[in-house]
Amino acid sequence: PERLDLSLLTAERLAGIERRDFEKIRIGTSKHGSKVGDIFRVAGNNLLDVVFEGGSARLDRVAEAMRGGSVRVVGDAGAQAGRAMRGGTLTIEGNAGPHAGSGMRGGRLEITGNAGDHLGAPLAGELAGMNGGVLIVRGKAGAFAADRMRRGLIAVLKGSGDHAGSRMIAGTLVVAGGTGEMPGYLRRAADALAVSRDG
Repeated sequence: PERLDLSLLTAERLAGIERRDFEKIRIGTSKHGSKVGDIFRVAGNNLLDVVFEGGSARLDRVAEAMRGGSVRVVGDAGAQAGRAMRGGTLTIEGNAGPHAGSGMRGGRLEITGNAGDHLGAPLAGELAGMNGGVLIVRGKAGAFAADRMRRGLIAVLKGSGDHAGSRMIAGTLVVAGGTGEMPGYLRRAADALAVSRDG
C-alpha cells in the first residue's frame, strides 16, 4: 500500500486554500500519487483544528513543521510525526512510528499509545535531535529515545528500549516503567535524565 506524506496538511500551509483545491493536494508517495480527496472525506472549514479520523501506520510526517493550531489523529500515525514542530499541538490517539518529534523546536506532541525507535532523535546525518517543546508518550518508546537531544522535555510513561537518552546534550528525559540496556550511553550532559530500571 502507498505511504502518505501529510506534511502539507497543517493550518499555516492550508491558509487561503479553497476546499476543492485542498482535495487536490498530492499526498501519495508512489508513482500513482494519491490526492487528499482520494483518501479522505473532507468536512468542516476550521483549518486551525485538523482531525484525521481513522489512522494508519502509513500516515507519515503528520504536522511536520507546524507552527500553530492543532492536529489530531484518531488512530495510528507513521514515521516522523511532529517532526520539526515549532508550535501548536499534535495528539495521536494510537501508536506512532519511528522518529516522532525528531527536530522539534516547540509545541506539544502527545502519543496515547506507543512510539517507535528514535523518539525525538535526529534523522541520519543530523547532529542534534529534539531542540524544544514537550513530548509525552503514554505507552512505551523504542530504542534511542532522546538520542542527541538538546532542549525540551520528553516523558515516557511505560518504559523504553535500549540506549534511552544516548548522546544527550541537554534537555530533560523522564522514563517510568523501565528501560532497556545502557540508558544515557555517551551522554554529554542533560538538565535531567530520570529512568526507572524496574518494570
